[in-house]
Amino acid sequence: MAFYRRDDDMDGPDMGAMNAMGVPGYFYLQKIFWVVIGSVIAFCTLLNVLDHILLWQRQRSLNARPKSFLWTSYATVTAIAREINAASLPTYQLGWLKIRSPPLGRTIVVLSYLITVLVFCFYGYDTMDASTWENIAYRCGCMAQTQLPLIFLLAGKQNVIGFLSGIGYERLNWLHRWVARILWLTVTFHMGFWFRSWAQIDGILFQLRTDDMTQTGFAGWCILTAVLLTSVLPLRRLNYEVFLILHLILFSGFIGCVMIHVDYGPGYVWACVGIFFFDRVLRFIVGLVAHLSIFHRRVPGRNWLWANKATLTPLPGNVTRITIDKPVLKWKPGQHVFLSCHAVVPLQSHPFSIASLPSDDQLEFLVQAKNGGTSRFHRFASKNLGLPIQKNPGTGSQKLVGLEGPYGRIRPLRQFDSICFLAGSTGATFTVPLMRDIVQRWKSGSPIVTKRIRFVWVVKARDRVTWFQKHLQTALADVEAIRRNDGLFDVELDLSIYVTCDEELEASKANAVCEPPAHGDAEISTVQNPEVEDEKKKFDDRIEVQSVGSNENETRGCGPDGTCCCKSTVDEEEEGTTCCCCVPGSSTPSSSSVSDKDKPAVPLPQLKMVAGRPNARNIIRKVLEEADGESAVVVCGPPGLRDDVRRSVAALSDERAVHKGSGAQGVYLHVEGFGY
Repeated sequence: MAFYRRDDDMDGPDMGAMNAMGVPGYFYLQKIFWVVIGSVIAFCTLLNVLDHILLWQRQRSLNARPKSFLWTSYATVTAIAREINAASLPTYQLGWLKIRSPPLGRTIVVLSYLITVLVFCFYGYDTMDASTWENIAYRCGCMAQTQLPLIFLLAGKQNVIGFLSGIGYERLNWLHRWVARILWLTVTFHMGFWFRSWAQIDGILFQLRTDDMTQTGFAGWCILTAVLLTSVLPLRRLNYEVFLILHLILFSGFIGCVMIHVDYGPGYVWACVGIFFFDRVLRFIVGLVAHLSIFHRRVPGRNWLWANKATLTPLPGNVTRITIDKPVLKWKPGQHVFLSCHAVVPLQSHPFSIASLPSDDQLEFLVQAKNGGTSRFHRFASKNLGLPIQKNPGTGSQKLVGLEGPYGRIRPLRQFDSICFLAGSTGATFTVPLMRDIVQRWKSGSPIVTKRIRFVWVVKARDRVTWFQKHLQTALADVEAIRRNDGLFDVELDLSIYVTCDEELEASKANAVCEPPAHGDAEISTVQNPEVEDEKKKFDDRIEVQSVGSNENETRGCGPDGTCCCKSTVDEEEEGTTCCCCVPGSSTPSSSSVSDKDKPAVPLPQLKMVAGRPNARNIIRKVLEEADGESAVVVCGPPGLRDDVRRSVAALSDERAVHKGSGAQGVYLHVEGFGY
């Protein structure tokens, strides 16, 4: 019995769509597979075009409501799709293990792709018929080969699919991983059916010992298995740089094995090589232009060769502020870049959200010190600046840095009537610039649809507020000035800061215990610069902000029942629902975090602070009830907050029967994660 089919038995392109048995040919199915993938990409491109048309229409009319039956129907379909996409099961805790269910939308996409691949692999064959096992093995091998370019298309940062669909590469990366897993499954079917056929005559070991094609194929499967095992989330988080290098080496080895193993249809493999080098060369050219000073006008103090010099300053909460004055990079709010500083962290590049606006004339990043390179940034900044770290925040240690980007896409938020921002910890680096961008558009008089902003920031301790204290107070002052001086009373910014000792923002535990504050009282109050305390009355039209919570129980314990109430969900709109909060090691932010040259000429509004975790559903519900058109909800933070907001939006959209006869307006959800 022959172990391989002869070349003249293989149904190639010259045999047409069907072979003599009426089964589709291998190469024909490869083409049909890419017709299906191309159709999906074309559909996503059409949706992207419709979003741009909708933006133009709303900006022209300054109204976020559907204008015709056609757009109402589109909004109805969109609302249903959004509800399905955002729905998910609760998070389950099994001892130390947390089980998070993915959003339903992602699950549907992955299952649809899996079913498509399985149909292409097995259509027309009886898997129980031994005479078809070699045919199935060939078919699965061809389909595995066909999927390779899709993996590379989804992995590149200069992403063609992302450009057409309006989706950033980082939001396609999860699909890249799942397509790779399904590729492994297809390769396993390919190998398994060959082994199944050879096992009939005990020929598996003989083939592995004597046949070059079998050896390279088995080696490729082993390498691909290693790629999958080393790509799981815990290992990526353990050391991302090691994972990345190992990932590139292993996948290069896999592609090498495939090129030797496959003796027909090598175009798909060469397409992978072309896509990879196109992405790398384009990134290199863009990076070269962004870094060399010869491509930019001469600025005093800038290095004659290298354009980007950063200042590293330590902040409370093991955070490092990295600033680049007069940057040559052009960016939009909500984008991120890959930053490298080889003098501090050699041979590493990390993605960081840009925490500033182009109008600030500087790039700013807030980097949370975790493991690896981010902790080195903080150690370097602390060592060179000296402690206590709050004393001289205007100074720091300068180093030459490299930037790659910017990357990331989000629908322009100026097309929505109301916007609700929710951020946890350093997730504010994503939401603060987006909020400030809307406020600046109001301030400049630019006609935009947005009328209301609800901004919620959740921090572990009160000293974290200093990260964005000046920006938040300035935004509140700008809105009050707009309302008072320009007469635009329909614009509104409602800003709250929630203080909780929970870093992950998960559901509260009844037996959790807070430690008492290490420095002073942890009363929940408003935050304001002491130097301008005596000038409060001059700002007579300022927004009235009341302190929320009480500290009368704090001398007796963390909460009324002796348990920690920091993780408890509270509602600032309802009296009697707030609780005291123990914030270990916190202190009231003050103007010591602001240099003399940055002190405002007029008093800045207070920042409203609340003890506990926010009730995301109630916050979003209020925004939706007051909206006059479609609203947007933007969240960035740890998984606990993201899951809570995602489920809340799905439930509220269904509860309000958005665009299903109730007259309620739609809600757009953008979920931004951080970490690897």
